[in-house]
Amino acid sequence: MELENLFFAELYDMAEQRTRYTADFKPVLNYRTVRGRRLLMRSAAYDISFYIELETLADGFRLRVCGGTYAEERSICFRLMKLRVLPGHLNTKVNDEGSYLLPLWAGALVDFRVREHCVNLDHIYMEQREWEKFSIMNCFGLLQKDNNWLAIIESGDFNCYARSEYNNNGINSLCAEFTLRDDPSDMISVEDRTVSYHKLPGNANYGDLALKFREYLLAERGASYLKDRMEGNPTLEYSVNAMRVKFFMAGKKPIPDGSSPVDVYATFDECCKMIDDMKAAGIAKAVITLVGWNVGGHDGAYPTHFPAEPRLGGEERLRNLIQHAKNVGYQIVPHDNATDIYRSSPDFDYECVARTKSGEPVAAGVWGGGQSYKACPQVFLRRWGSEFKRIQELGFEGHYYMDAQATVLWRCHSPQHPANEKEFALALSSITEVARGMYGAVSIEGPTTYALPYIDECATIHCPPHGDIPMARAIQPYPVPFFIVAVHGLLAYQQRWVHTYKDTQLGLLREIAFGARPCMEVNYHGGGNGGNYLESLKMVLPAYNICFNELKLQTVPFKSFAEPVPGVYDALYEDGTRLLVNTTEVQYEELAPRSWCKC
Repeated sequence: MELENLFFAELYDMAEQRTRYTADFKPVLNYRTVRGRRLLMRSAAYDISFYIELETLADGFRLRVCGGTYAEERSICFRLMKLRVLPGHLNTKVNDEGSYLLPLWAGALVDFRVREHCVNLDHIYMEQREWEKFSIMNCFGLLQKDNNWLAIIESGDFNCYARSEYNNNGINSLCAEFTLRDDPSDMISVEDRTVSYHKLPGNANYGDLALKFREYLLAERGASYLKDRMEGNPTLEYSVNAMRVKFFMAGKKPIPDGSSPVDVYATFDECCKMIDDMKAAGIAKAVITLVGWNVGGHDGAYPTHFPAEPRLGGEERLRNLIQHAKNVGYQIVPHDNATDIYRSSPDFDYECVARTKSGEPVAAGVWGGGQSYKACPQVFLRRWGSEFKRIQELGFEGHYYMDAQATVLWRCHSPQHPANEKEFALALSSITEVARGMYGAVSIEGPTTYALPYIDECATIHCPPHGDIPMARAIQPYPVPFFIVAVHGLLAYQQRWVHTYKDTQLGLLREIAFGARPCMEVNYHGGGNGGNYLESLKMVLPAYNICFNELKLQTVPFKSFAEPVPGVYDALYEDGTRLLVNTTEVQYEELAPRSWCKC
């Protein structure tokens, strides 16, 4: 490795108030340590230095920029803002064969065709301004014959981008770019910035990179196998073998003051009828999730939950519904939220709202309860933690569901409870442990790498059929189920509620390919987010039987996963089961269009 081409830095010139760039970092000290080598890197032009550590791995190497060692000798003039690590290591040429793997959705491939010159920045985890990218994983990679690499951001991931550049005079590049400070006046955090590079042999594919990433998740990020967590945990054992079903019961039209009337889509008594019809149709196991049972309906008045929405029948009929579900052998849990709070809520507490750098409340979307704010998770339980026990006392039992718990990154600048992105995200994740401890299992939106130790299921792992979103059109990404391959067997997950598929057959076929559990969100009267329960039940039943009665692969990890041609998936599980799925409109070998087989 060339020790003089490890970094590219962006600096701010305080005197001239302009951005400057340098790549002139050279080692001025270089000595051996127990783990490898430690080097002092220095920019002579700007008098900036920091220590790094290089460590040889069995399949590659690790580079750590040591936190707390940054020295800006002329900080009155020059402030280090961003740092690219190994900016040339994954360079390729335009029209080379191969692809970059980017952290978009569950993964996306970008080939090296001729493009207009462009730079693409993908935050390692979702940020609000580009939430449509659904980035949840701390890695990226290169797939190229005999030059396959998986890069993992082991630390500093909350302030890191995968920076890809295309056709810069015929050269493409991909590297980690760390944000060291947002403003020149900020202090650089003492956190390490660490990237490990793992080389895979021969003609590796994205499935091979995913299995390497799974090794890391298990060894370094606190992930574990579902089958191990199910031991002695009847709640999780049941739910892994059951279908998640949301009953969308009530909600309000979103206006800023939250004063819309509550619209009813299924009363508590009508939910009993839906349960009976599900059972009669052959749904043996289900986790019924009540959306909008709380006062004001869905997102109606958080953090306030009580009284149970009167227009649905009130607490007495809710308790009757809960008991009815348990009598027929279903789990039944609330759809909850411990991150959004509404000004219209009776329990609104301005002191617990996260604050921007200027001291304003951190605003989120306008939903049923009106304008929402982000609660600071550092103090959420202090103010509203008793709600969990009060909700449980209604009789709920099963795999709990928490909405919006790991979506985009937030920050709180309140002097009383400050939290950077990492502290905010991990505090939110730790709140899920309350529900997990009370119920036995917890499900959230957004299965980010950092959230994996805290959860058992996620609502969706996004892998769209195509990548037509405005901020990604220039690079023309091809979505792939990289993250899905990595976490299958570690996490229970769905793809989409069955009624939301434009092409139901294709959607359910992709679920088979990706090992996802079918699911449905339904209503009784129509309206709201759900589909008609009888129509949805008819659509989902064949997929239910395939997943839960025929294949039963929810806890079996992938042994290999390949996409021999676009839209054809070849999945081999560790128990020896092999599935071949053709989602295209043309024949693939002996497999007809839009079909699958168990080999």
